[in-house]
Amino acid sequence: MTVTSKWLGNILVLSAAALLLAAPLKVAAQDDKPEVPTPRTLWFFLKEGKISFNSRFRFETFERDGAPFTAPAYAPTLRLALGYETPAFHDFTLFAQGEAVIVTGPADYNDPALPSQLRPDRPAILDPKSMQLSQGYLKWTHTIATKKVAVTAGRQEITLNDGRFLNISLWRQVHGTFDAARFDTELPANFSFTYAYINRFYRQEGYTATDGEPPMHSHMWNLVWTRPEQVRVAFYGLLLGYRAPAQFTLATQTYGIRVNGPYQLNRDWGIQYTAEFAKQKKYDANPNKVDANYYLGELGPLWRGFGIKAGYALLGGRSLTDKLSTPLAPPFNGYSDLFFNNPSVGGGNGLESRYVNAGGPVKFLDGTVATIIFYDYHSDNLHLHYGREFDTQFVYKMKRISNRWEVGWRFSRYWSIQLFTPALRTSVFTSFTL
Repeated sequence: MTVTSKWLGNILVLSAAALLLAAPLKVAAQDDKPEVPTPRTLWFFLKEGKISFNSRFRFETFERDGAPFTAPAYAPTLRLALGYETPAFHDFTLFAQGEAVIVTGPADYNDPALPSQLRPDRPAILDPKSMQLSQGYLKWTHTIATKKVAVTAGRQEITLNDGRFLNISLWRQVHGTFDAARFDTELPANFSFTYAYINRFYRQEGYTATDGEPPMHSHMWNLVWTRPEQVRVAFYGLLLGYRAPAQFTLATQTYGIRVNGPYQLNRDWGIQYTAEFAKQKKYDANPNKVDANYYLGELGPLWRGFGIKAGYALLGGRSLTDKLSTPLAPPFNGYSDLFFNNPSVGGGNGLESRYVNAGGPVKFLDGTVATIIFYDYHSDNLHLHYGREFDTQFVYKMKRISNRWEVGWRFSRYWSIQLFTPALRTSVFTSFTL
């Protein structure tokens, strides 16, 4: 027992003695029954837990010109997710979430890695029929000298910074998760640190797909320093190791630094900015030479939650095998999902993306958040002009009925120049979250 614990114990004993001496004595009658505390049953304990629920219906269509596509793809799907978190017991909690994706009507679309939904003559929409445990983990949370420490072990959702290298997909019906052990801690001077060991990745294209559950032995770490409303600086590393030979070419080690805002000037105005650099090399059993760079820069004004920014992203590529890869992240370059992987075509490799993004609440449509993005795509080497893309999304919260219910529309149009063929993708959706 520490000196502090003994000191606290002495105070409690002395306080109890003082109360007994000061309180008037009460002689219990012979027929008085002693008070018996109500037993705390398992059911009453579990009732104090938290239930979470999400349902989302989406009707998505995808049309691409040229071979092998003979007709548009369309997918009416419903996602249902039900979760439960127990109350804390000695700083431990348990969380479990089931996830089901149901095809709700006539559908005709391709999921290339899922034999039961393989339709090569239709564009790919990665919303497979599925039903599984999406999350299930044990978490220990403790406070040490005002700083929180947490350890999470099991199937869980993990995101590294903005998600470029490691993320789940909140847009796809199957979000994707990781079997991992994770450690998070707050540190003095506005620092925080995260480490995760990842044993398996459950991909968004379906856990029963041919490569839907790649076994891994991967490591992620992220050291972050934050000054609220001004700057966030992150030093990170991601070491991807795979256990199956089919994925050995994806084994890489990535180290980077990311600095981003927003920097709030006053109550109404601010500046949104990002500067990031990462270096990626081969790792573990990868037989290929990899030496690729990643650059990201964004800058623009913010006004009352609405912002406009110009951006530049470069995913380096020298050859078909020597290029930046992000196998633990969902598509990150446009709503069309055409740039699912860092491309190569006609001698050109890698991806250079220039874009303008405007988004935020629409003042005259209370409850509506709008996003509009225009992309211009080139290759890294040879500077081939891949194409251009226009994306937009509107999401409206049904405040008059419930803040938990929203409806939305997403649209993407791709104009091909030297990569892919012209494409049009659109979705209407509605979701309810509890």
